[in-house]
Amino acid sequence: MYNPDNQYRCTIIRGKSQSEMEDLLPFYAQTVHKICPCKKKEFDIRCNDILSDFFYHISTFSELPNDNQKTVRNHITEIMGKLLGLYFTNEEGLICESTNCIHLNQHHDYPTFFKSICYNLQFPNAASNTNFMTQHMKNGINIKPLCYVVCLLEYARLNGNLLLTKQEIGYYALNNFEVLQGKVSEKEVYEQIKYDRDNKIRKNKLYGSHDWQHIKEMFNLLNLSNLCLSDKDYIWLNKDESKAIDIFLNYKENPTFDIYKYNINEQKEIEQLKLDWQFYYSSMFSEISKIETQFTANVNDQKKEIRQRGSVGITTVELGDQGESLVYKMEKERVRKYKERLVNKVLLLGKTKGLGYDISSIEADENPQNPEFARYIEVKSTTRITKPSFDNNWTDSINLTAKEWVAAKQYREYYNIYRVYFTREETIIIRIQNPFKMYEEGEIEVFPTIYQMDFNNSAITKQYFPMK
Repeated sequence: MYNPDNQYRCTIIRGKSQSEMEDLLPFYAQTVHKICPCKKKEFDIRCNDILSDFFYHISTFSELPNDNQKTVRNHITEIMGKLLGLYFTNEEGLICESTNCIHLNQHHDYPTFFKSICYNLQFPNAASNTNFMTQHMKNGINIKPLCYVVCLLEYARLNGNLLLTKQEIGYYALNNFEVLQGKVSEKEVYEQIKYDRDNKIRKNKLYGSHDWQHIKEMFNLLNLSNLCLSDKDYIWLNKDESKAIDIFLNYKENPTFDIYKYNINEQKEIEQLKLDWQFYYSSMFSEISKIETQFTANVNDQKKEIRQRGSVGITTVELGDQGESLVYKMEKERVRKYKERLVNKVLLLGKTKGLGYDISSIEADENPQNPEFARYIEVKSTTRITKPSFDNNWTDSINLTAKEWVAAKQYREYYNIYRVYFTREETIIIRIQNPFKMYEEGEIEVFPTIYQMDFNNSAITKQYFPMK
């Protein structure tokens, strides 16, 4: 018997705001990539010092005050490890970069990374305190909560185009005992919400950190995955993500990871459970990894009309080509405004191998003393939900090939990296001029394995706003 008032909490690790999560994600991922695989002791020491330097500009972790040390450890163990699953411990005791982390570093598609996190999340899990995990298992909790939310939202869309509030989903589903046990279908929840609405039956509001924080964290993950759109009160499915949504709709009702096969009364079993969970949760779900992110042209349209899902908007199936095409058109327009006859000097060369850059352009209006001097442009694109903050704690990373780094060294002040951010709200382009000089002066870091470049807001030469 489904009783919506039978409330029960299953918490998840507390993260950051959506913008902070995406600003920190490349830093987290590249930190893991730099130092893994390694023994746990080495991992802790190197992570501690890297994060101490990043957040507090103190390169030695032991020199931090106790409160700051706790904050650094929380970033490493709770957010990077348990929430984001960027690393796992293998059977030999080595800390390894997860497939989620590898996919993120290679493809720079943040929402796809979060889709995998959303799909893998289940209750109970071994990321929570052992006492909580044991309690949830004894109470028969058994659900993939975010798959369930996707199914509930789709059922609501197909059966009356009903927009559900975050409060309703939180109270009737994510915080309900029978739902969390896997005993209540999305149809039952939807019909109960509709019945209570029609009869003006009001439920207690989830309020404050104790009632609301864990629900808010799950909604944040759904938004960061681009599966859902939301405003202050409502949340709904993103029709541009139809392929990914179908994967979530077709999930088996029982969670993928069978936590109940472990004997929680034996310490060795609990330790094995934690290792197995870490590996499972941090692994990129293969079907999701094949689906690149899509953004809608107008988010508000989807709230006004929950339409038949289709495939519209900006796609990132060919993310690199899109970025190059966008910068090429922008450069042509910039040069045309300066002098029409010079437009033919802007060339798209991304398919030409061995050059180390994608576009050949000229300085034009941005160097009036030498307007016809060459400008060599390498375009690097990524997909994320929120706009980069570019604040003092903001950082980013890109991968450069050997050819590209040789070109940066050869052309120096004539070589530029244009970083393109495709976000849900707008497309943002920043320019980094003469990265090799910045590397020599210690302004940016470059690691010769794949010529990784880490930079922050001080490295931005100029920000562009391309014409829509």
